[in-house]
Amino acid sequence: MAQFTYTESDFNENTCNWQQTECQQSKFDETLQSGWDKAVEDGHFRYKLDIEETRVIGSKKYIAQLNVKRAQERRKPDVIESVNQPFNPASFNFLKIKPQEILLELVKEEDDSRPNNQVNQTQENGTDKQEVKKRNLVVINVSPLEYGHVLLVPDIDACQPQVLTESSMRVSLEMMLLSKHRGFRIGFNSLCAFASVNHAHLHAYYLDRELFVESVPVKHICGDLYELDAMPAKGFAFQLHKTGVDKLSKIIFHIADYFQKHEVAHNMYMIRGPVFNEDQHSTNRTIRVYLWPRKKFIGSMWLKDEEAFNVALVELAGHLPVKVKEMFYDLDEEKIESTIRDAALEDSEYNSIKQDVSNICQSFIS
Repeated sequence: MAQFTYTESDFNENTCNWQQTECQQSKFDETLQSGWDKAVEDGHFRYKLDIEETRVIGSKKYIAQLNVKRAQERRKPDVIESVNQPFNPASFNFLKIKPQEILLELVKEEDDSRPNNQVNQTQENGTDKQEVKKRNLVVINVSPLEYGHVLLVPDIDACQPQVLTESSMRVSLEMMLLSKHRGFRIGFNSLCAFASVNHAHLHAYYLDRELFVESVPVKHICGDLYELDAMPAKGFAFQLHKTGVDKLSKIIFHIADYFQKHEVAHNMYMIRGPVFNEDQHSTNRTIRVYLWPRKKFIGSMWLKDEEAFNVALVELAGHLPVKVKEMFYDLDEEKIESTIRDAALEDSEYNSIKQDVSNICQSFIS
């Protein structure tokens, strides 16, 4: 396992837009992609990624991709009964994966230049204290939905259940900033929102196509909080622009923590795009983060018989990996949006949550 060491000088907030033809990759992109390609060559995936066909559907330009093997050959998901289901060491978790599935460890160099060893010695009240260093690992998703599909497993040894923490938000934003690729995306499924493993992790992958949510207008609510209401499922929107990694991590964590405490299933998606409410082709670009509260899905069924896709983080953003060939060709915008609306909260519940989220946002306004 290689270490990928970085500092804030390696961050890239402003990437090229979809009209530009010459776009550079970062050292991080090159490292991730070369490691992923080698894992494919060495046969460490359950199947070779084979997107049979891609369709662009409707006015919102939903990107539907036929990926039958993901449904047929992926690991059976855990049975999930609660957003707050405890971590179970007997169930599958990322400490049980093969060493060959680990691509790299993300290591941020701090200003104090302490050595990046696994255990640091610190002095407290005249006695030695063992400070265990967190390992933030990037591992391949052995059942990929797109090119470069990996999992970011923050602080893997803590064995946290599938929850968003402030530190996991921070490292995922930093991972996003390490990429220069306009199609690099990161997302999170809570339990009961189609997370299939109850061990804290986020998804990351490349989709070399523009999505509607990259430039969709959003409505300002208060402070750094905006609302996405142009999609079938309403949600909350944030941007890194003029907010910063630390503050944005805190805000999103506090809202996600509210969801956890109230058993509200949720999905999160990070994407590159123009600064809010600027032109689609603006060169003033940033990272957008969308956070959707949604209906809970209970159980272990991976694909409902009556649906072409399950509604998780990528689907809410308009990227639709479809696992049933017959349904793929029958999809239209009305069917897509009906499926997504079925996963959305009723207006009364959403509006109640919106008021509470607004109150949380108010607490960050200085």
